[in-house]
Amino acid sequence: MEDFLIKEFYDEMKEVNFDTYGLLDSNIKIHTLGTDSKLIGRIFEIYLQPIFDKIAKNHNFILKTPKSQTMYPDFTLMSDEKSKRKIAVDIKTSYIKNNQSPIKFALGSYGSYMQNNIKNIQYKYTDYIKHYVVGIIYKRNNESSQSKVINFENRKQVSFPFYDVKYFIQEKYKIAGETKGSGNTENIGSISSNNLDDFINGNGPFSKLGNDIYELYWRYYPRYRFATKTYNSINEFMKWLSKHKDEVSLLHDSNDEIIIEALDKYINK
Repeated sequence: MEDFLIKEFYDEMKEVNFDTYGLLDSNIKIHTLGTDSKLIGRIFEIYLQPIFDKIAKNHNFILKTPKSQTMYPDFTLMSDEKSKRKIAVDIKTSYIKNNQSPIKFALGSYGSYMQNNIKNIQYKYTDYIKHYVVGIIYKRNNESSQSKVINFENRKQVSFPFYDVKYFIQEKYKIAGETKGSGNTENIGSISSNNLDDFINGNGPFSKLGNDIYELYWRYYPRYRFATKTYNSINEFMKWLSKHKDEVSLLHDSNDEIIIEALDKYINK
């Protein structure tokens, strides 16, 4: 049932124009944005919220945003607060210098809610049955790096701070990679590719392995402060799991035999 989200997202996004002059004050003056990535990321969230609000209403869902900006996810779609079939949507942005630049995202923490079900997440992790990522890729306009104040009637003089905006929506596990998002954090790293289709189509390794293996892999992925790094790839994970399979578990029910069979098939393909 939840696959409606991908189709309807792309349908709604056909009408979106990301060209943004800036912030309009009560004196009808435009404050241009500059190229700060955090601010631009927030601008994209502003564009996307009405999209998901409309999709939610189409299916008699409620759309909720988190109480804090540090909480996951950016949007929760659900029939009601008690639902055990909530849908998570997280917005990720990344700028690239040119079309040959690799696209990669940090997909959120593996050291919080995936570990204990409740840390830094709006509802229990086990209340969610789907986790989607909307990725926004753009190029910076370096001519717009400084904020300026422009009279509204002169808005055509404004150089937009970003251009060549592209996007995708996909389930998180299908675009997750095998390594962290960066060296000194505990963020799940996405696949890295200069082909956006790899993200649109979900061509990550866990797309074939399945969500349970993705969750198990990242639930036990070594913390960056750990002196001993138990594994850093699916091949290493397979060896580690063979020694520790009686010590690991997921937050939800799973079939260990299916997990081992899927890993064996992937490694020996």
